[in-house]
Amino acid sequence: MRKLFLTIICVLAVSAAASAQIFQAGVKAGVSSSNVKLSDLQNEPLRYANPENITGYHAGAFTRLQLLGLVLQPEAILSTTGGKVAVSDDNTSTSVRVEKFRFNRLDVPLLVGLSFLKVARVQAGPVASMLLSATEDGQSIKDYYNSSDWGYQAGVGVDIGALTLDLRYERIARDFTNPARESSGKVRNEQFLVSLGLKLIQ
Repeated sequence: MRKLFLTIICVLAVSAAASAQIFQAGVKAGVSSSNVKLSDLQNEPLRYANPENITGYHAGAFTRLQLLGLVLQPEAILSTTGGKVAVSDDNTSTSVRVEKFRFNRLDVPLLVGLSFLKVARVQAGPVASMLLSATEDGQSIKDYYNSSDWGYQAGVGVDIGALTLDLRYERIARDFTNPARESSGKVRNEQFLVSLGLKLIQ
């Protein structure tokens, strides 16, 4: 009798939780403003300074699970990002040129947050980032970088009917090694992203 009673309680609890859950899924796209900063350079003959932002783009899909004000939102996003930097041959060189870094990535954020008034969200979490291609001034540098790295995102969002709007900050750092110059360092890619999404399931 006790086992039957416990079974009924468990079934009712699971049913109540399932009814309280809100599952949503959809697609999203947007623009970003990003830059790159190089640091921890070892045996690197070039000097990098004055990072400038460039405009990037992203598109992908998301799912969202809401329960009692908590939000879990995994995503899969294809993004184009990068930045411009001033490059000189050494500290005393008067010849300075501007080079553009461009990265194409598959980013998989896993965001956790809180929802307010059923329309507003605050979220943050880790991002697994897989490098698809990388260029510096049009030349491929993908082989110099780790193929995958971790970063993080944090931001706010608003939902209006089937539309969802997000504003986020993202930071991902990648180690690089240039065998030809026997140099290494770290490239930090930061960006602010604005996304508009459409819920296909809600």
